[in-house]
Amino acid sequence: MINLKTSDWQIDNIKTVLFDKDGTIIDLHYFWGKMTEMRANKVIKKYKIPQENFSKICLFLGYDLNTKKMLPNGITAIYSRSKIIEIFREKLEEFGIISSTEEIENIFDSVSAKFYKNMSEYTKSIKEAIDFIKELHQAGVKLGIVTSDSIESTKLTLKNFGWEKYFDVVIGRESSEFTKESGEPTKLALKTLNATPKTTIMIGDTPMDYISAKNAGVNITILVATGQIKKEELETTSPFVVNSLSEIKIYS
Repeated sequence: MINLKTSDWQIDNIKTVLFDKDGTIIDLHYFWGKMTEMRANKVIKKYKIPQENFSKICLFLGYDLNTKKMLPNGITAIYSRSKIIEIFREKLEEFGIISSTEEIENIFDSVSAKFYKNMSEYTKSIKEAIDFIKELHQAGVKLGIVTSDSIESTKLTLKNFGWEKYFDVVIGRESSEFTKESGEPTKLALKTLNATPKTTIMIGDTPMDYISAKNAGVNITILVATGQIKKEELETTSPFVVNSLSEIKIYS
C-alpha cells in the first residue's frame, strides 16, 4: 500500500489507482482541438455549410478557435460520445440540418481513422502526470484507465508514448453498454484488477470522473486542473484537488 500527501490533504492505504485519459494524462486542448477542427471541416463538407461558419461549428463541439482551448462548459471530453452526438445534432438544426445519429457517428468515425494515423502529430502528454504514473508503477500500485474514449484510441495513445507497461487494464466506451457516469465501467476496471473500492482512488479532471467513481463505490477522487475546469470549480465537487499531479507526494 501507498499513501498520498499534499500540503492540504492526505490519503492513506491505496493499492489501486484508476486514471481518466484526456485532460488528466493527455493535453486535451491540443488533442481535442485538432479532432474538433477535423470534425467541423467534415460536417461543413457533408452538409454544404458555408465555410464562414467553421468557428461556430467548433464552438458547438466545445472548442474556441480564438483561444485554442476547449470550453469549460463544452461538450467534448466532458460528456460521453453518445451524449455529444445527441447535443451536436440538435445544434446543427440552427443551419436547418436534420441529421441522424448514424450520420454523425460515421463522420466522427471517419475523422478518427484519419486522426489516429497521425497520432504523434496530434497528441501531447502532460509530463507531470506521466512522472506521477511512473512513480506509482515503481511502487507496485495497480493502475488502470477508465475513459469515454475508445479502447483502440487509448491503446494507440499508450503505444505511441510507450506507456503500455504502466497500465494493467484499459476500459473504454465499448467495454460496457453503460456510460462512464453510471459507474459500470469503473466497476469493470475494479473487477478486472481484482481491486476493492476501499483501497482504490480515481484521478480525473472533471466532475464526471468523480461521479463515475462514486457510483462504483470508490469514495475518493482526486481532481486535477489540467483539463477544461479550474481548480476553484473542481473544489465544489471533491475535497481532493490539485493544479498538477506533481503536487502529490507518494510514500509508504
